[in-house]
Amino acid sequence: MKLFYGGTIYTMQREGHKVKAVLVDDNRIVALFDEVPKVKAEYIDLQGAVMFPGFVDTHIHLVGTGMALASVNFKDDVSIEDVKEKLRAAAQQLPRESWLVCEGYNDNQLKHRLTRDEIDELTDCRVIIKRVCRHAAIVNSAAFSALCIEDEVQDMDGGHFEKTEGRLNGWVHDHAMDLFVNASLNETVDSLARHMERAARGMHAVGLTGAHTEDLGYYNSPENVLAAYTQVFGKNKMQLRLNLLRHYSVFESVADYVFTDWLKKDAMKFYADGALGGRTALFREPYSDQPDTRGLAIFSQEELEEQVQRARHHHSAVAVHIIGDKACEMVLDAIEKYPLRSGHDRLIHVSFLSPDLIARMKNLPLICDVQPLFATSDFPWAIDRVGEARSRYAYAWKSLTEAGIMLGGGSDSPIESFNPLKSIDAAVNRRPFDAQNQYFTEECLSIYEAIQLFTVNAAMIGQRPENGMIKEGYLADFTVLETDPFTAEHIGDICNKMTIVDGDIVYRR
Repeated sequence: MKLFYGGTIYTMQREGHKVKAVLVDDNRIVALFDEVPKVKAEYIDLQGAVMFPGFVDTHIHLVGTGMALASVNFKDDVSIEDVKEKLRAAAQQLPRESWLVCEGYNDNQLKHRLTRDEIDELTDCRVIIKRVCRHAAIVNSAAFSALCIEDEVQDMDGGHFEKTEGRLNGWVHDHAMDLFVNASLNETVDSLARHMERAARGMHAVGLTGAHTEDLGYYNSPENVLAAYTQVFGKNKMQLRLNLLRHYSVFESVADYVFTDWLKKDAMKFYADGALGGRTALFREPYSDQPDTRGLAIFSQEELEEQVQRARHHHSAVAVHIIGDKACEMVLDAIEKYPLRSGHDRLIHVSFLSPDLIARMKNLPLICDVQPLFATSDFPWAIDRVGEARSRYAYAWKSLTEAGIMLGGGSDSPIESFNPLKSIDAAVNRRPFDAQNQYFTEECLSIYEAIQLFTVNAAMIGQRPENGMIKEGYLADFTVLETDPFTAEHIGDICNKMTIVDGDIVYRR
């Protein structure tokens, strides 16, 4: 047995509830104490640290996160010259016909939008540079040639090829981008396993004990992805509790896979629209900064309803990517027409809402899977993109909470940092970490509400009734922080000290 003591222990059973010690037998919590007891156990002194139920990220791409940790990434670059130099240096290490896949390009931050011709001047490799939202990318001429795509190409369902005066300029969106990403992939079970292990180590280091991930539809073989999951995760392996969302393109093909408590099956995932950065998020009204477009519908209304019906046929919930208000309206129409008999549907992101949509949502069996860091990344330029009026209900976490709609907290890593303390900070303060301006503070969550996103709520959303609180009979998953977030000046700067999964210490600082 192990006894955790010597710090502040928040149970999350209710706001402010604390105990002095927690006794664990094997992987279960067997007792809580208001004073440190004398018991026959291994005493683990928290040394003044702060313990919570294990933090869980409700929306991540585990394989993509592992790949991004080892790839060329432009997310922290502040000048286009730095981007070009990094790209040139990486390309010089590769044979001419290799694919060079880069991450994290942010044209809003860099104040520059790369073109195909600029990349052509740097390298003959086949280049894909994913925009930070991962719903758009810039590719070069060698990439177009590899796929035999020429200027005459037409847009595809759910995908857009940008052109300037009739010539492809290199920017590809959503399903059009997927063509290039899929062509670049050559992953084996072992390489996928390495990506997963790399991501899991990083997640343990920031205090994550579990995650809801979506990887099955992207690496040309869902069977290989599942084999890698099985190889990496479990007791006496990498200990991370995972819920696996099942991409609509492979939903039936993974139906016979035997899921476990470490690898739990979850809803059918699909997309209703694109992303705000590339102006493919779908809105009721045109973009304020580009009035000739309202965004991109990945599916028609009829096709959306067919996807919901398909999930219902398999007694499954749906998990739908939604950014714009029109996309949300279409999805609500579909799930109202084909209601879920038990459980809850999952609306992912729901970045831009309105009072009428929230009123409809509160009457449905659904939860919202929100990404607090989107607000810190997207403001203030999001206001320029869609206007002040629509921005009032952007990232409307407090309005959703007050409507009685449960929220889970996710990062969408590798799009945003998977450090949950940064997300909690964003949910509470709604401002970039290096800025003073807060945006629409009426939508800020309290610190307790923000921590609930990653503990109590995450467990309920993941249908894991033995997680989310420190309570007798619950699983011994804990996150131990160096500083108390309820009193810290900067929550996002708090460091994780220790991570415990299934009663085992998997990370110690």
